Amino acid sequence: MSNSRKKVLINMSNLHKGGGLQVATSFSNELLKLPAPEYSVKVLISKEIASALDRDEVLSSSWNFQVFNTYGLKTLFSPLRKIEKECDLVFTVFGPKYAIHSKGVDIVGFAQPWIIYPNNPVFNSLSWFNKIKTRLKFAMQLFFFKKAQYCIVELEHVRKSLLDKNVYDEDSISVVHNTISSLYLDKEQWLDIELPNDANEIAIGFVTRDYPHKNISILPSVAELLNKKFGLPVKFYFTLTDQEWSNYKEEFGDYAETVGPISVAQCPRFYEQLDAVIFPSLLECFSATPLEALFMQVPLFASDRDFVKDVCGDYGIYFEPLEAGSIAEVIADYFLGDSNNRYEIKEARNHVLSFSNAEDRAKSYLNVIDQYLEK
Repeated sequence: MSNSRKKVLINMSNLHKGGGLQVATSFSNELLKLPAPEYSVKVLISKEIASALDRDEVLSSSWNFQVFNTYGLKTLFSPLRKIEKECDLVFTVFGPKYAIHSKGVDIVGFAQPWIIYPNNPVFNSLSWFNKIKTRLKFAMQLFFFKKAQYCIVELEHVRKSLLDKNVYDEDSISVVHNTISSLYLDKEQWLDIELPNDANEIAIGFVTRDYPHKNISILPSVAELLNKKFGLPVKFYFTLTDQEWSNYKEEFGDYAETVGPISVAQCPRFYEQLDAVIFPSLLECFSATPLEALFMQVPLFASDRDFVKDVCGDYGIYFEPLEAGSIAEVIADYFLGDSNNRYEIKEARNHVLSFSNAEDRAKSYLNVIDQYLEK
């Protein structure tokens, strides 16, 4: 069968929030700038992705975009199954692909750190019952991941771990670096957001949702240490929903608040109003937040972990994320000492630009599809 007669599905219908949504939105925007390939391709996007795209651009595009929503295991019984069976290749941008039988080639993106780092600090803090539930959940996900013929990961440490665990072999996995969205390069796309910060306070932000591995629970102690022990008028700003914020509001007191969920296009304006960004995560495959902070020339305080250091190198200011005292001391040293004079903020921005870009990522995804269609 010639490539022109082959049918390809790019599936992003399962991406509704967090980093996966950001990547999918960025990838979709890049597809709109590229000519559609010679093969028949359908691109399924969730309603959240669709809301972030320019409707006129989508309608005039040569790509066949369709809004479609799937959610976890329920996908096994979704109409998506019929669509997939009509295709020679399915690329699930972030898997797993929930299907028992597949007609053609399955390519999946992998971004599930709980599978490659099962004995992480968050897991160890769970009750025995939740530990069993967690093990079962990710064992099931691993089962579906293994059914794919090819896997794309975001960083080398993820590739190495999957190879070490014999999930994939050398020829069935590759690295396509994640990056910031191309909208960061075009200020006209930025949307305003008002940060209610006081001119006398030190505003430190965290773009996040309330996942346990994001380690938000350690920050009330950090805020208190900074304000009382070090005399720094620090206030944290989060992008949590009101419901998520209710889990922390009392603990933080006057030392933090949420601005509510923000869109990708609002993130640059959010960063602009901050004195620093904090990223205390305990577990990631990759997160764009550290790179976004560096690009916006905002000091980055981050976990001393490979999933950050492999991306940010010497441009992050690192702390031990399990120790509130360590976090507070690193931040205080920056604002009270002379470490800020050594922080090469312009070089950090150049580092981000050289690390990867959204156009190259999109083309790399499409190249993997092309290579499999040629086989």
